[in-house]
Amino acid sequence: MSSAAAKAEARRKAILNRGADRLAKLTTSARGEDSPVYSSPDPPPAPLPTHSQNVRQFLGEDTPAATPPRLSRTASDSRPTSFASTPDPTIWSEEQQQQLLNALMGAAGGASSLPGQQPQPAESLPEHNPLAALMGAFAGAAGGASSLPGQQPQSAESFPEDHPLNALMSMMSSGGGQGGAGMPPGMVPPNTNMFNQTPDRPAKKTFLQKLMPLVHLVAGWMLLAYFVLWKEPQAFEVQPHTSGSTGSAWSRWAELAWRKPEDSWGVQFVPFFWAFTTLTVVLHSWRIFKGVDPVRLPTLLSFALPHLPAPLPSLILNGMKYMQIGSVFIDDIAVLLFGVGFIIWLASCFAS
Repeated sequence: MSSAAAKAEARRKAILNRGADRLAKLTTSARGEDSPVYSSPDPPPAPLPTHSQNVRQFLGEDTPAATPPRLSRTASDSRPTSFASTPDPTIWSEEQQQQLLNALMGAAGGASSLPGQQPQPAESLPEHNPLAALMGAFAGAAGGASSLPGQQPQSAESFPEDHPLNALMSMMSSGGGQGGAGMPPGMVPPNTNMFNQTPDRPAKKTFLQKLMPLVHLVAGWMLLAYFVLWKEPQAFEVQPHTSGSTGSAWSRWAELAWRKPEDSWGVQFVPFFWAFTTLTVVLHSWRIFKGVDPVRLPTLLSFALPHLPAPLPSLILNGMKYMQIGSVFIDDIAVLLFGVGFIIWLASCFAS
């Protein structure tokens, strides 16, 4: 009986102790750092085992580390490493960029360098330098030379296939494939248009084209002189003498300078206009059949003319031809009026 009571009492104490431990844990966790559990000192570390003197010297524990001397930074420290000592051939230096600018300025305006700067000699560039090839290509496109003075001409075959300047050099040497020599790819030369049609350049006038205005002038004045000197006096002799008319031909022509149109003139009416029109038609027909003056359309009209419907191009060309004939006919009339005025002035001088 006593053993059972002792066991029950021991079990009850164990349960109480277990509850007291749990309560103490909860209390200390609520207090935080002020808990006596955290404020208790840590146990001292265990002493390290002692080593022999030979082992300590072998491991270097007794050897004091030497302080490395502080060396001043010299110019040798700033040298590039071995992998960076070789310059990148695709990166141009400032000197090469300046040489390229000088070459472009020389190809455009004939000046080899900018004002105040010395021109860079062509021999300063390496033979297989891409900058030298590009400068030679620009100089050849502008002045007809294949390279700069003192350099051998370089072509696209001197570069590898994957070189950036290979396509550019091939385009400059072959003409670009778009009709313009020395033009980079994708650029249209200035002598072509958007319709791939090359407009007619103004050609030099032939000797016959330069002579035709003189032919019109001489023919008109000869016709006027014929009617003034021969046809008008014959018509005056046939007609009866009217009032105000005189016998002298110069005096009759001189009256045109001061007589009004309402007054009667001494000069007789002759079919000069029809003769002049016939002469003009003959001259213009000969010019058209000979093709002396080809029709030159405006630039925009020449671009749009091939795309117009069938009747319109012929109508436009014929209309331009008739306009050209009309402009020349007006010039002939102006020359004729000048000749009539000159005859009246000359007749007034002789009549006085």
